[in-house]
Amino acid sequence: MKHIWSIICQKSSIDFENNLLSLFNCVEEMNLVVDKDKVSSREKMLIPAEFQLISFWVVEDSSRDNNLEIKGELIDPDNKILNTFNNSFTIKSGASRFRNRTNIQGLPITKAGRYYLKVWQKNNSKADFKLVAELPIDIKINYQLLKVSK
Repeated sequence: MKHIWSIICQKSSIDFENNLLSLFNCVEEMNLVVDKDKVSSREKMLIPAEFQLISFWVVEDSSRDNNLEIKGELIDPDNKILNTFNNSFTIKSGASRFRNRTNIQGLPITKAGRYYLKVWQKNNSKADFKLVAELPIDIKINYQLLKVSK
């Protein structure tokens, strides 16, 4: 299996008549307004949003079933791992390409800066993983005193 591309978006859709993939609201940067009274700038926050990691792979030997194991890591600007996930797939013989969608619930952040979602692929018959994609997400945080209506 050879990794071709990966992207982060909020939603995707596959047309079942023609198998076309549509991506919606691709994520490269997020601008957040945070209530200064409710959150300390040193606290870890969780952005309550849903995302999808979409990846496209080419099958190098379609004469047999192929196994694909991937690992994802969300890395903060200080190079600290905030979240990880693992997925495995079996691609049936005869398939020449493969797309996978991984749903991500919430995005933990520690501070403003550049985060990376790293995608790793397990090497065939080996225990180690190979880095195949690093997707940057720039997080900008504006701490404000938000008015409360009485």
